[in-house]
Amino acid sequence: MIQSIDRAMLIIEVMSDSQKDKWLVAELAKETGLPISTVYRLLQSLEMHNLVSQIEHTKQYELGYKWMELGLKKYEKLDIRHVARPILEKLAKEVEETVYLNTPNDDVSIIIDRIDSPRNVRIIDSIGERIPMNIGAANKTMLAYAPPHNTDALLQRLILEEGEREQFKQQLRSIKRKGFAISIGEKTKGTLAVGAPIFDFEGTVLGAISIEALEMQTTEDQLDHFIEKATEASEKISSAMGQIK
Repeated sequence: MIQSIDRAMLIIEVMSDSQKDKWLVAELAKETGLPISTVYRLLQSLEMHNLVSQIEHTKQYELGYKWMELGLKKYEKLDIRHVARPILEKLAKEVEETVYLNTPNDDVSIIIDRIDSPRNVRIIDSIGERIPMNIGAANKTMLAYAPPHNTDALLQRLILEEGEREQFKQQLRSIKRKGFAISIGEKTKGTLAVGAPIFDFEGTVLGAISIEALEMQTTEDQLDHFIEKATEASEKISSAMGQIK
């Protein structure tokens, strides 16, 4: 039984990893190194469960719709806070600063999780706090990757002057090119934050993480370290939430 499962998964991995999306039995046998009779038998079993399907007129096999159904069910059960928590805990230890997880909610973002700095000096914003979307590194990274029409409407409400809106849009374009944002003293005077976005499997922004530190105690080397670790952590969370590179 275990050997059959291993072999079936080998076939599935070949079919899913390749750019080729339709396979003859002989082609799969060659790629997997399995006997043609074994591949044929396993494909029949997989087809019974809608994990693969056969194109009748070509006799080729392709992945079945069941994978999408299972993937969407798994995605619906994913809780970004639950997924992000161990990654945020590791990040807080590595940078020795407080880290946050924010999610967007119309004109504001909401802090849904926080890992406190292991050091005695901490910057604490409360879980549940609502922050205007045009303020802070985490929020700006979310706006940078949001659909333009959504961003335009939001900025019309939050920033009244047209010149300021255009300047803000230029800042967002720069953030999108870099993949992270830095804010200094925007929410709390004397603080510095580095933010990076989190995506789902469709490339939609789910939220953002941020590292917050005291500006006067942050060197250039430390800032570079924060940027590296924040983007690394956000990519790990995005991957766990189903993002496909």
